[in-house]
Amino acid sequence: MTRLPAKAHAWDLVSGSYWNSGYYGGPAPEHDVVFAGLMRAGAPTAVVGASTVSLSRAAQDAGAELHVLDFAPGILREAGEWLGLPEDRRHLVDVTGELPERLRGRYRLVVADRLVNRFSAADLPGGLRGLRDLVAEGGTLALTVRFGWYDRDRQIHDALTPAEQRLFWRPDVGEIDYAALPDRDIPLPTWGGISGQVMREHIRGRGREARFHQDELLAALADLGGLDRRDLVEATNGTALVVLRKAALRKGEHHDPA
Repeated sequence: MTRLPAKAHAWDLVSGSYWNSGYYGGPAPEHDVVFAGLMRAGAPTAVVGASTVSLSRAAQDAGAELHVLDFAPGILREAGEWLGLPEDRRHLVDVTGELPERLRGRYRLVVADRLVNRFSAADLPGGLRGLRDLVAEGGTLALTVRFGWYDRDRQIHDALTPAEQRLFWRPDVGEIDYAALPDRDIPLPTWGGISGQVMREHIRGRGREARFHQDELLAALADLGGLDRRDLVEATNGTALVVLRKAALRKGEHHDPA
């Protein structure tokens, strides 16, 4: 049996409990309205990140042709069952790697809630490229992002010794490393019914995650190319929604595949 990558295993640990135990981890209400306004009946729509069931439900309510993508097989399976999604609309894909050809340029709308916050600094350029390449010409990519640290980052950091803090936060690369979480008992966040040792293993397994500022993300998107920014909507919970459009090709042009 193939061993799952640590990050995928971390998400499979929480699996269906992530949305089925009283925890609401979806977009801010201000962003829910914007997402709903982008969804169209019959339009091929990809929700990248199976844990965001609220976005998938919104796409179904709008009558969109919903597809869900995730790199963790367990959470993808449970989300698909929860949503009643056919197997051919569930895609086990890591967008930081090589996309299957069948998914490239397939979707009129691609949405993700704080997905880029889960990428490592090294994975961020490839992850943004993968998200862009899912979008059809003239289609839309809508991403929510939390800039700076999460509350849990500060909570964990403050409970660590100075030596542990140096392992946990790497300002030289702009990364939090959850794998540095010590074995001793320190305060951890509670998500619905997920707590205790499962939460510790989940957070530790998430490993390195990039923490960046708004200008850094916008610069990375500009460097990527192929996307025109249409809107940036900030919410009171500290997240921002970036809406981008993938330009339609003119005759004789082609997008740089790099």
